[in-house]
Amino acid sequence: MKTHDTPEKTYDLERLIFFSDGVFAIAITILVIELHPPEGWDGSWGSLLHTLFGRVICYVISFSALACFWTAHRFIFRHVQKFSEPASLLNLAFLLAISLMPFANAMLLEHVTQPVAVQAYIGLISIAGTIMALLWAYLALIARHIDSRIGLGFRWLVFFRLLLMPPLLSFSSVWVGQHFGVLPSIIFTTVIAAVAGRFGFKPMPSEPSVKEL
Repeated sequence: MKTHDTPEKTYDLERLIFFSDGVFAIAITILVIELHPPEGWDGSWGSLLHTLFGRVICYVISFSALACFWTAHRFIFRHVQKFSEPASLLNLAFLLAISLMPFANAMLLEHVTQPVAVQAYIGLISIAGTIMALLWAYLALIARHIDSRIGLGFRWLVFFRLLLMPPLLSFSSVWVGQHFGVLPSIIFTTVIAAVAGRFGFKPMPSEPSVKEL
């Protein structure tokens, strides 16, 4: 169990984490609302897949993006030892971007062939990744409010992964879906998200292990 400065700071940190989890849960729930049974469906698999083709791609990509962001957010605050107002403000800015994901997903559903819709979608994910990277940079590199046993090299590695992974994953998933179809896109997104979650936020062998909360 991590020790924080005061009981009040522990309370503030817990409230920040609970609120963040709530925003993620609501955003993921709204995503699935955009999936509607097809009108005029003839009961065949071919018609079903043809009708839901674009929606399934967008849903899987958006869900995977939110899942990766939640995993990274959980990693960050697992190691935070002090609450601070700047970190709280950065976290709110990050949640603002997360709360816009259902809107960006709906726009992509309706205009998946429009370059501006794709660019806006990838841009929002890039903004969210950038803010999360700045949040980590403040906590780990500036204020140093995370576990002191996490080495400087690993802190920088996490920073660049947070900054680069979200736009690369979203862009490549959309590109695969547009050129090769829904199934390759789902497989690609799932595999990359799983690999990122498994290896993206583990301390390097040279770093001392960090205890879980």
